[in-house]
Amino acid sequence: MPGTAEVSKNEHYNRGIALYDRGLYTEAIAEFEQVLKSVSQDDAPERKLATFHMCEAYANLGLAHLRRNMYHRAEEELKFALMIHPQYADLHYYLGIIYYRQEGYDGAEKRFQEALAVNPMFARALMYLGITRLTMGNEDGLANIAEAVAIEPAYDDDKYKRALALCDDGDTEQARQLLEEVAETDVDHIGYLLERGLKLMSEEEYPKAATAFQHAVAICPHYADLRHYLGLCYMHQDMIQEAVGQFKKALEINPGFFAARVNLATMYYRGGMTDLAVEELDRVLCLSPNNPEAARILSELRGRDSTSKSRTKR
Repeated sequence: MPGTAEVSKNEHYNRGIALYDRGLYTEAIAEFEQVLKSVSQDDAPERKLATFHMCEAYANLGLAHLRRNMYHRAEEELKFALMIHPQYADLHYYLGIIYYRQEGYDGAEKRFQEALAVNPMFARALMYLGITRLTMGNEDGLANIAEAVAIEPAYDDDKYKRALALCDDGDTEQARQLLEEVAETDVDHIGYLLERGLKLMSEEEYPKAATAFQHAVAICPHYADLRHYLGLCYMHQDMIQEAVGQFKKALEINPGFFAARVNLATMYYRGGMTDLAVEELDRVLCLSPNNPEAARILSELRGRDSTSKSRTKR
């Protein structure tokens, strides 16, 4: 039978979890602090779990206050969370946002850099680092922004292109406002829709997969991969014109998208547009002479065309 101290530890931890699950983070933190006081071993499971949940509770409190523009409270709580978990890139990022919104650009720049030191592929932190530097008059920020767009294709939209044009014209303030809108693109939801669509495609649920990709394209119309996947869904349903439209859109965004061009050629052929199919495949082989799929399909098309002409002569 466990001793009284062990029962007490379990009670504090269990109460803390129950409060955390109900969103009562301040009360949960008080319970987790009691666990830390009563459990001295650093490697004790309850201490580790209590520490983890206490960090999350502080982070959730900080984000709640950030959403209400209560920056001082948000900063305090996020700093408490970082004391527990200093290698938490999101916490550094949100502190950067707090400083950025209060025009504390030096502090914002430092926090975005710290977020990127933990996670160099953190696209939103890179985007805001670039925006911050542009606001400070540092044109190197454009390189950070371009890197963010390379990591996260969802950022490569009309707003981004207009912002670059405004930067070229010297209108940094208008460019900054557009870039902030780009940075707030809901990439998590796009990622969810992409994963859902791919899963449904693997299960050959093409109409349902198409719906997922349609929603993703509505959020992010200039993402070539989304257009291509939507085209594939139409392709598997023999929806020729719809598939052609999506593959062409993908190629407008990324002319070097060979898979999209091969699939466009395939749909042209299925639709009786053999000359257009051959033209697209020739383009692929001109740019990528060793593309086996394009070579195979082109050989088949020319073989069929030759056979057809032979029969016509007879």
